Order: sequence, then C-alpha cells, then structure tokens
Amino acid sequence: MRVGLLVLAAFAAAPTTAADLLPKDRQRVVFLGDSNTFAGHFIAYIEAYLITRFPERKIELINLGLPSETVSGLSEADHPYPRPNVHDRLATALAATKPHVVVACYGMNDGIYSPFDEARFKKYQHGMLKLIADCEKAGARVVLMTPDPFDARPLKDKVLPKGAEKYSWLRPYEKYDEEVLTKYSEWLLTLRAKGYAVADPHAAILRHLAQMRKKEPEYRVSGDGIHPNETGHLFVALELLAALKAPLNPPPGETPSTEPEEKSPFVLVSDSAWPTFLYTDRLDPPGDPKWDARLTNWTDATANSRVRIPKVPGEGGMKYDLIVSDKKVVTLSKKEWESGIDLRPHLPNAVGKVKRAAELFDLVSQKQKMMGLAWLTDVGHKRPDTPKGIPLAEAKSKAGELDLRIRKLAQPDFVSVGIVPAK
Repeated sequence: MRVGLLVLAAFAAAPTTAADLLPKDRQRVVFLGDSNTFAGHFIAYIEAYLITRFPERKIELINLGLPSETVSGLSEADHPYPRPNVHDRLATALAATKPHVVVACYGMNDGIYSPFDEARFKKYQHGMLKLIADCEKAGARVVLMTPDPFDARPLKDKVLPKGAEKYSWLRPYEKYDEEVLTKYSEWLLTLRAKGYAVADPHAAILRHLAQMRKKEPEYRVSGDGIHPNETGHLFVALELLAALKAPLNPPPGETPSTEPEEKSPFVLVSDSAWPTFLYTDRLDPPGDPKWDARLTNWTDATANSRVRIPKVPGEGGMKYDLIVSDKKVVTLSKKEWESGIDLRPHLPNAVGKVKRAAELFDLVSQKQKMMGLAWLTDVGHKRPDTPKGIPLAEAKSKAGELDLRIRKLAQPDFVSVGIVPAK
C-alpha cells in the first residue's frame, strides 16, 4: 500500500501547465496571414499535436491565409496586381467562421522588401492594432506571431544594397530582415506587456539557422529566403504551441523544460504492496518526413512515461520484474527503479504506433488542405490566380469522414503496468 501511494504522489502532486489559451473542446481557431500561413504546414502540425495529446477535444483549425496579403494595405508598383489587404475580408471572415481564437501573422509583405521606413512601419502598426480590435469586437481572443525571417543567403546576387532605385519581392533589400522584420517583430513582442500572447518564430528560426551554419554555412530552411520549408514550419508550430502554454518541451537544441506534464498518465488500480497501474499510452504527435532528419523528435515523448518509486522495499541488491500486460518484460534493480525508468522501450506494438502516427498525419494534412481552400473560397478575397476550393458544405462532409478515421487512430491504448520481486 505504501509503495503505491508514493508512486501515485510522484505524478498527482504536479501542478498543471496547460493554460486558458490552449483551445478547448468545440472551439474554432482561425489563422490569418500571407503565403506562409496559406502553405499551412505548421497548422497541420498543430492539429496533429492537439488530436494526439488531447483526443477528447474537438477543435477546428481553419486556415484563411492568403498569398501576397498584407495587414498594412501596402503594395509595390511593379507587383502583378495590388496586394490584397486583410481588412477587405476580415469582417466577412469573422462573421462566417465565428472563431474563439484568431492567430495572425503578418509582416513579410508589409515592409515591401525595402529599407526601413517610418511611414510604412506606422501603417503596419495601425493595421495590426485594427485587426486585434476587430477580432476582439467579434468575440475572439487574438494570438500574434512574428513574421518568419527573411534569409538573404539563398538569393545571393538578387538582393540589392541600400540606395537602389526600387525594391520588390523579386529584388529585395539585402538587410531586409535585420533592419525591417526584426524591428516589426520587436514591436509585436512589446504587446506581451499588454497581455497578448505573441509567438516568436522569427527569433526561433534565426537561432536554428545560426546553430546549423556553424558546421554547414549554406544550411537553409527556405529556398527563396521568404517561404520556409517544412523544417521552418516545425519551428513556427513549436513557438505557437509555446505561446499557447501547451505542455510541450522547447524546440530542438534548446534547454529542456523541467515543468511536469499536464496530468499523470498513470492510474493506480491495485493498492497491494506491489502496485499495478493502468498506463494511458498516447500516440506521439507525428512528424513530417520532410523535416531535416538531424532534428530530434518535436516533443519529448519519454516525459510522459517515466516511472520513479522513491523508496523500494528490500535491500540494495534486490531485483524486480517489470510486468506489462501480464508479461515480464525486463528485470531491474532497486537502484534503477529509484532513479526512474523510461517505460517506452518496454511498451507493446511500438512499430504499429509509428504506422498509426504516419497515417494520422497524412489524413490531417489532407483535411487541412481541403478545408483551407474551401473556407478561403467561401469567405472570398480579391487575389487573382488563387486555387479554388470545393463547395464548403461538400468539404465539411468529407472532412467529417476524415475526422472519424483520424480520431480512431488517435485513441490512446491502455496498458497494465506493475512491478514484483524477481524470482
């Protein structure tokens, strides 16, 4: 009995880490932004995270990102068409989607790829503050994101120095990131003092680039310096989840968090001297095969499955069997139990879970692409040459079918776990 209580206390006494910002059941989150939001990879990653970590919640993530769009209303003279302005469609979008949360990311197109200009900066600030006010008036909470960084290295001879006759997305200013996007990002971060959640993928991606380029100077996460690839989108997802106070460790390469998980995956089901637990074995958030293979898993899955018994009865040389689903899987010493062991290698069907995760991610990606275009077409916009989605009603019907398959894959397994003295 005493051992069981000690083990249970090791998990039950931990404070919760998930905050009110994390979407609740039946809530709807709308994403607004330019082509980097429209690409939608980070949104699919977040949905895959939410469905595997919180399979009981039905959260709808709607991608309304639009390529070329600005929040400032600015455009270049030689752009093929005037850049769309989010404020031309914002009221319609909010009325149609009725979001609980709006995630907004603008800036890349708002500096118009030129040296810093105070007048342009003020238009950007005005546009962002108006977007926040309009979303709050519609009853939505706003989460902001700094723009992805501009990387001049892939463009080489296409970037222009200060003093050029004109700049554009095709011939950008060489220090557009350092002198413009960094300043825009720093201003957005000041809004944290006003109580807004502000994710900072701009800084996260720059840190990642700096780290990787120590050994590989030409390393990049963007082929054109503007649009991040899937690895870049991973860092966007991580930073947004961190801003939402999701129970997630920091991005790869940064100091691991010491905060405990939201709740224990163990439930004591036997109060005998040698306790038995029911372990909730959740599916790990799936990865994208297009991520840089050198990155580690995007969440620390082992944090959910570590068992430590503070005081194991018996003498130091005694050994104990780990019983999983009524089968002995490994024999461990008293010291190993008291130091803490990771259950993951000893849980059944690891290969099957990897296949489930891959299938789940494919289905989530399909659903996101289909629904994003359907919503974008239904809400309407002024950008020409944008792919059209299928009718929204048809898309919702197909998405419902996909969601049933996704949720079936995401259901956790429940495994009986116990320890007994080794014979």
